[in-house]
Amino acid sequence: MHPPIGNMPSMHNLLTASCFHLLSDNADAFIARASLIQGAQQSLDIQYYAIHNDASGHYLNHMILEAADRGVKVRILVDDLNLSGRDRELKLFNLHPNISIKIFNPLTNREWFRYLELVIYQGKADRRMHNKAFIVDNQIAIIGGRNIGDEYFDNRNSVNFVDLDLLTQGPLVNDISQSFECYWNSSWAVAISDLSVIRVARKQLITIKQRLRDSWHRARNSPYFGKIQHRSFAHSLQQGEIPFIHAPAQLFYDHPEKITQLDENSSDQLGLHIRPIVENAQFEVVIASPYFIPGDDGVAQFKQLTDREVSVKILTNSLSTTDVIAVHAGYRRYRPTLLNAGVELYELKSTAHSHFDRARSLLKGLQSTSLHAKYLVIDQRWVYTGSANLDPRSRRLNTEIGVMIDSPELAAAVLNLFTQSIRSENSYRLSFQQGSLRWQTKEGRREIQYNNEPKSSFWKRLLVRLIGLLPAENLL
Repeated sequence: MHPPIGNMPSMHNLLTASCFHLLSDNADAFIARASLIQGAQQSLDIQYYAIHNDASGHYLNHMILEAADRGVKVRILVDDLNLSGRDRELKLFNLHPNISIKIFNPLTNREWFRYLELVIYQGKADRRMHNKAFIVDNQIAIIGGRNIGDEYFDNRNSVNFVDLDLLTQGPLVNDISQSFECYWNSSWAVAISDLSVIRVARKQLITIKQRLRDSWHRARNSPYFGKIQHRSFAHSLQQGEIPFIHAPAQLFYDHPEKITQLDENSSDQLGLHIRPIVENAQFEVVIASPYFIPGDDGVAQFKQLTDREVSVKILTNSLSTTDVIAVHAGYRRYRPTLLNAGVELYELKSTAHSHFDRARSLLKGLQSTSLHAKYLVIDQRWVYTGSANLDPRSRRLNTEIGVMIDSPELAAAVLNLFTQSIRSENSYRLSFQQGSLRWQTKEGRREIQYNNEPKSSFWKRLLVRLIGLLPAENLL
């Protein structure tokens, strides 16, 4: 029996129903962003932790410039961590009268010494804006786990992410816009024109426009861009035929000032709201988090749930799929305790044939998959997704954003994605037997059990063990 809304803490201020469409397919997620830029009439507000300087980034930049040329006001807010060597490009964009760019928590050193600054001024420099929001005309938005880059849209020939976004319309968009304004007007957001000493001229903007246009004309004939233009989702989006789910929802986001506060209990507003909802689960909690370090408190919370016979299932990356080995080093020590507490623990395989197969087949030679989606499903009714991982960095150091939605229909769709991901051919199910971890999976028609981290070398396993000896969990 599902609990009534009134039994769920922090959700008594639910908004009237907004509209949601799940963007579980990476190529569709790219199409959605491109189509929204093309259709923008008044404004584009773009907030990301990372915007990469690659094919996907170039094409979206080309479209952003075209939107600005037709009078759309564009504001781009990006975290500084991944912007090494990008000041000239950003200042050129900022020369456009309809484009404004700000950098969040900028490092003083703009080139190579920035990495030394991250070490020396760790207390300030390693606190990052991890939010992801894409808002068009204050009418429609995309919120979720994806940054802007080829690996988020299945346009890389090596590793691509399994990820998740929501296309959103309705009252929630106003709240997402308010969160953007909160960050945009923060003292931590600095205009690129005030930050960089690099000199640029307006005529260089014309040159970069031409270069991006030429790059797009070349790219549109590539197998990837050629095929996505003919996908059914692109047509449905253009015709306004996307099926939306109507459901009440509430937005949660950390305030920018979180990066100045040392007390995580007072600064992690997102976590403070989500935790009580999980604690009140009646029969099932399903979690996907690519970077998963629960901490002793998290393990105790899961134990309390399983003691009440609440099923807890968790999907995260295996050592062979993680893109951050240090996080795996922090996670690995919690596995035996979680399993002994009755948690079902799954790790994604690098060869996973997931719900992204249709998009992944767009590129030949694609070899590896990595989990990047972040979501919770509670009692087959409540769905949370956003930018936050279940790790100390999201709780203590990064700012995050996410949405909780009351929708059995949306919950069923997300649970279907989870079920496909944890199938034995797509993931390893962990167990703890006679004091040792075991990884069960299926390869072809054979059931296989591994006694060590699957598909990883001795040296990689040794490196993870050595990193795990360092007292650095709070930084992961």
